[in-house]
Amino acid sequence: MIKSILILIFSLVTHIAFAGDGKNIASAIQNANTNELSTYFNSSVELTTPASSGIKTRDQAKIILDNFFKNNIPVKATIAHETSGSSNIMIVISLVTKNGTYRITIIGTQKVGSALVINEIKIQ
Repeated sequence: MIKSILILIFSLVTHIAFAGDGKNIASAIQNANTNELSTYFNSSVELTTPASSGIKTRDQAKIILDNFFKNNIPVKATIAHETSGSSNIMIVISLVTKNGTYRITIIGTQKVGSALVINEIKIQ
């Protein structure tokens, strides 16, 4: 019984911490705040945008996203879907810009008690 309660508490705490990261990331995207967004990046990020794709350093990814947001000014970003496994996390964000709507898929990892680390971003 105690083991079941501890597992439930652990799951809730992990989910709450993860949910906060998802909201913060969606907010950073909506505000085109690549400084805040890049704090979640791993040292290298697999980045796919309409203009480029490949594995980029944190700084390169930030510059590419700055250019994307300059050409596609965000109007609204909403979380369409979130999933989490034991350490893998996926967040799908619907981004409405002045030039159209994009689906942003973010894949990352999260260890207990630490922030989400983004490993991959796909903008379609």
